[in-house]
Amino acid sequence: MKAIGITVFGIALVAMVGFFAWPGPARPMIPVPQIGLAKDADFRVRLIPPQPDLVALSAKVTGRAAAGPAQGYRHEWPGFHAAARFEGTGITLRFDDAVNRWRVVLDGKPVEISRPGRQDLRIDGLTPGPHAIRAEKISESKGPALFGGFLLDAAAKALPPPEPGRLIEFIGDSDTVGFANTAEHRDCGDEEIYAATDTSRSFGPQVATALGADYRLVARSGIGLLRNYGGADPDHTMDRLYPLALPGDAAATALPQRQADIIVIGLGSNVFGSELAPGERWTDKSQLRRDFGPALADFVTARAQENPGALMVLLAFGEYGPELVEAHRSASDLLTARGIANRLVILGEPRRNACLWHPSAADHAMIAETLIEVLNAEDPPGSG
Repeated sequence: MKAIGITVFGIALVAMVGFFAWPGPARPMIPVPQIGLAKDADFRVRLIPPQPDLVALSAKVTGRAAAGPAQGYRHEWPGFHAAARFEGTGITLRFDDAVNRWRVVLDGKPVEISRPGRQDLRIDGLTPGPHAIRAEKISESKGPALFGGFLLDAAAKALPPPEPGRLIEFIGDSDTVGFANTAEHRDCGDEEIYAATDTSRSFGPQVATALGADYRLVARSGIGLLRNYGGADPDHTMDRLYPLALPGDAAATALPQRQADIIVIGLGSNVFGSELAPGERWTDKSQLRRDFGPALADFVTARAQENPGALMVLLAFGEYGPELVEAHRSASDLLTARGIANRLVILGEPRRNACLWHPSAADHAMIAETLIEVLNAEDPPGSG
């Protein structure tokens, strides 16, 4: 078990505001374009009303989801994505989504789409032959939305989707989401946060790409284990939301999920990085430290039972103080005593110079590099 790069100070930064305290706009913002097309794209893209008589294309889908009312996937957790292959000169993607940003990559060329609503995204003018397409939600949802899948007309031919490979699951808060990670300053309004958040560029996807794996994100801004940021919304901590396909619809039935080979859990920042509120059951952080270690160990044990043989990685943001670090050490020791393979990664101090003191692109790269080093130190389960 390794602890990497320990740098600790006791003053918690006001960083994990997320869903619980959105600020008012700090400056005028140009609305995010509904469609953004790469300059070198050699195909046409447009939004059109939902089209009849199209056939669903089989895809590799990764991310928590529930079945749509007719077809497709209802999703809310971040990083939901799908990949497919086909032959033909055009393809259609179906949406019922008024809240999210998406990146669609066709043969390596990206299209970004924002808040498409209930419309089809039609891509045509392609060179005849095989094509690869990927669609990924890159914003953070404030509620469930629908991705209706990839659809083909009669002139196109379905090809088998990409084969599933190793899977890394990342469980966490706004840092895992990639909250405003492409911003270059801390003072931001709502629309700027929306435009600057790109989950695909957060540390989790970077780690997965470097290790040749796929990724699943179960994360939410402001969330923690035991308590959320500032003690807000105590009935919706991660231990309660994790089992849900859709945090905003507890009754939704989850679609089957692949087991993960590695699970990275970073759930302590909002617990230790915000002041205790009146009425909470803890009066100081030493009490939090006492309760957090066993609670984290129990949460991780449940994930290990759901994903037999998976390596568990405890990710601790050391700048939130010695109580957080000690609690993570305690959890790691408990897991080891239970025979659960785990590694403890204690991060140094990121600069946190993106919106509302969140990690910047450089910070995410640093976190990714640290995790990649740890995971490459020995062959993790499922690495072949």
